[in-house]
Amino acid sequence: MAKTLELSDILETCTIAFKQRVANLIKFGNKGKLLMIRQNAELENNFKVTEFKSAVFELENKDLETKIKQALNHSPSKLILFEYKDTLASVIDEVKKLKFDWFFSVETGDQNSIASFAKENEIFALVYNIEADSKWVCSINNPSAVLANGVLINNSNKITGLDLLPIVAGLCAGCPYDMSISGFILSELESVDMPEAIIEGQMTLYNEEEGVRVANPVNTLTTVSKNNTEDMKSITIMEGIKRFDTDVKYAFRTSYKGKYKNKYDNQQLFISAALGFINEFEKADIFDEEYNNTVKIDTDRLRELWIASGKNEDEINAMSELDIAKLSYKKKMCLKFDVKFLDAIEACEIEVEMY
Repeated sequence: MAKTLELSDILETCTIAFKQRVANLIKFGNKGKLLMIRQNAELENNFKVTEFKSAVFELENKDLETKIKQALNHSPSKLILFEYKDTLASVIDEVKKLKFDWFFSVETGDQNSIASFAKENEIFALVYNIEADSKWVCSINNPSAVLANGVLINNSNKITGLDLLPIVAGLCAGCPYDMSISGFILSELESVDMPEAIIEGQMTLYNEEEGVRVANPVNTLTTVSKNNTEDMKSITIMEGIKRFDTDVKYAFRTSYKGKYKNKYDNQQLFISAALGFINEFEKADIFDEEYNNTVKIDTDRLRELWIASGKNEDEINAMSELDIAKLSYKKKMCLKFDVKFLDAIEACEIEVEMY
């Protein structure tokens, strides 16, 4: 009996984006799309989607208006407001249809669901006080704060930790790729209350002379492994990795998949384009321009694939690097990128010698 397959089982895949998309990225200020989720029991339908590209608007719900404007303050490309009537779980398939880079929910009961969705779909999320142990989930745990400039929520300038999400999520989505969120003053806040304990994997806001800042721009990843390295705890590093992954896959899918026969010369076309792409990432300060960032055919992987397919192991291993590179494997192009992602300067060590 024939095996039942999913679409993902029959699509040939690319596990890793190019010059045009990176150029657009730089041209439009390196800003992301932000999704804000809330429950609205008064909806006529099960859900409603509204987009905001400017903070020049008015809503009947003034608290909601304030939160949206706070989220837009650090210039994400747009805010998508997703409202659901009953439960988030009942309309989660509708959320999957939306395109966004960061997301959060203002509902206390949604926080675990948001974290799970982020991990399953590899999309950045901001939650409140959740230990998710994930490079895709960021969490803040300050218990409360005081709003600045006479702004009120629920008729008070004192807000809960959950109310911090629109402010910080807007900063995460709007922060340029060549900076860190720790480089910004949260002008929306007059002060912030510290959590009882500083916990690894929790983003903490603190009071500085200039105003409220993010002390540690990290995600909730705490367990390090081969695929989840120490560097991946940094939001700045993970933003670069996600941009890289998205753009390379897009370029492969739209410009190369199915358009060329799988031979050495055509693979070199893709590599040539990838080298131009690397140059653009260096200009955007995502890659370190002082490092020899490069891409080449992954000959080690080709040897593994040919041997696993039944070819003579001694014969395959005896082939030169060039010969094995030219021995393309069926439908698959195997490449290896060697790049260095840049993190932001977060600390300084100074030694002063006095005469």
